[in-house]
Amino acid sequence: MLAGSGEFTHTMRETDFALLGDFAPRAARVAIVPTAAGLEDTPPRWAERGIAHFRALGGDPFAVMVLDRASARDPRHAAAVASADLIYFSGGDPGQAVEALAGTPFWDAVRARWAAGATIAGSSAGAMMLGEATFVPRDPDPATGMPRDVTVRAALGLVPGIFVFPHFDAIPEDVLAGWTRLWPPGLRLLAIDEDTALVSGEEGWTVRGAGRALVLRDPRDRRVFGDGMTIDERVLAAPRLGQDG
Repeated sequence: MLAGSGEFTHTMRETDFALLGDFAPRAARVAIVPTAAGLEDTPPRWAERGIAHFRALGGDPFAVMVLDRASARDPRHAAAVASADLIYFSGGDPGQAVEALAGTPFWDAVRARWAAGATIAGSSAGAMMLGEATFVPRDPDPATGMPRDVTVRAALGLVPGIFVFPHFDAIPEDVLAGWTRLWPPGLRLLAIDEDTALVSGEEGWTVRGAGRALVLRDPRDRRVFGDGMTIDERVLAAPRLGQDG
């Protein structure tokens, strides 16, 4: 699941409840991982909110406090997710998340659980880190919190060929125009509005929530999908360089 924002809030309640239903009748084990906030003082609050949210939905949640590369190398954290049915990465800084997790035993353990049938979920920065590349916000405006600059770096590649852009409806068009000049060639941009999620399934990615998901081949070529609509995997398939796709 890729969410544009809203982790552990009422707006995601229905979507998250459906994720847990995949593991019924037993209570799903839910790992809350606040890695993207590892440079802040907020990880304990993310963990508390995530545990309260999923416990209220009937899950069996627990926190895994992987906040940097040192903790991502700790075998206790890799062992902790070995029993998880749903591994949920909350928001923060996508660059921090990728830097902390890439090439570590913890990320290997996450991928192993995913291959074994666990669900991987990310919201905001937690979704951005799962694509093939990601924006990394810089220089936040003290008044609005909006980054005044971004760079691009390779991400963790769990969803290949995709460049995830959350909070899409909250980004002014003039800011968006500047950022998309950095869009890596050969990738599809998957834009997700706030309080909205994409959930993968056999037929593709289904939109859930109040907003939209958009698939962009370039800044002017946008395909828009609303709640309940499914994005076929062929729509997301990235073109080879030099092709229109």
